[in-house]
Amino acid sequence: MLYASIIILIILIIIAVLMSSVIIGLIRTRGVPFISTNKKDFKQILAAVDLKTNEKIYDLGCGKASLLILAAQKYGAKGVGYELSLWPYLWAKFNSWKSRADVDVYLKDFFTADLSDADVVFCYLFTHIMGRLEQKFEREMKPGSRVVAYGFKLPHRQPVKEIITNDDNVELGKIYVYRY
Repeated sequence: MLYASIIILIILIIIAVLMSSVIIGLIRTRGVPFISTNKKDFKQILAAVDLKTNEKIYDLGCGKASLLILAAQKYGAKGVGYELSLWPYLWAKFNSWKSRADVDVYLKDFFTADLSDADVVFCYLFTHIMGRLEQKFEREMKPGSRVVAYGFKLPHRQPVKEIITNDDNVELGKIYVYRY
């Protein structure tokens, strides 16, 4: 009986820690939840920006780092991810370690990160964040660099390319590519 009670208590503690990390993550990300990019679109996203070997790709809100790992493994790129939510961050660290891909993941607010050495920046973030990011991109992106936005576009900049990936939800399934 005591053994079963201890097991139940441990399970409840684990659930409480995971749930609190989700709530804290929502607060830290200004209401942007952890939502994975559709994996079937990864190849189209990377092809849309013409990713090259040895280029540096940043993922702002990298989640599990799946896109960065693919970029490193299939294109020979160097991946850099930023994540504010603890659970996806730990998942990303584990995935990048397991894959042995050239990917670094940081538990850090991407608004405080320096993007000046990025060749490509990927983001799948809500509209209110994209407006703030647009200003950061204007200040920090080097000439010739690219931004690829999934689902939500930059409010004031015209994309050089738009790709529809989901005929059922044309707006959410769009890839927007911007050149700086």
